[in-house]
Amino acid sequence: MSRGFSALQLFLNVVPEPLHGRATALACNHLLQGQTISRRLDALEGKRLWLTILDSDTRLPFRFENGHLRYDACRDKPDIHIRGELKYFLQLAVRNEDADTLFFARQLSMEGNTEDGLLLKNYLDAMEFDTEAHLQAWLGTFIARRALPVLKLVKPGKRLQQLITRLD
Repeated sequence: MSRGFSALQLFLNVVPEPLHGRATALACNHLLQGQTISRRLDALEGKRLWLTILDSDTRLPFRFENGHLRYDACRDKPDIHIRGELKYFLQLAVRNEDADTLFFARQLSMEGNTEDGLLLKNYLDAMEFDTEAHLQAWLGTFIARRALPVLKLVKPGKRLQQLITRLD
């Protein structure tokens, strides 16, 4: 295991759950700006989701509310519970692996309401990040049109995928 990966696991173990839970929700909501999937999240309104990272003994509890992911301190049983090692969550997040592969290979497992879980898995599997739509939603059309050529040169998504691959 690489040092970067161990450091990330240590971070998850040391930082209080509410802090990294809220930070994760903020990051997800930021990245959902302008994405097609954000308009579909109303189907999961009020549903509770737990992400349990087995190799760092971390549980991130969330709730879908008004098209956003919110940190949820409630300890009642969630509607959807996804478990797996950190590396598999990261692979899913940066699209190094698709959701079907990770779930069918049992690298990630899902429990709870089957219908809601399948809906969420299908959303994750079908999601293609639209950088231009995100920039327009976040920065406005004028700035987004000027920033997009720079991002195409820098390729931050590809660099992040490479970093995650090296952490394995």
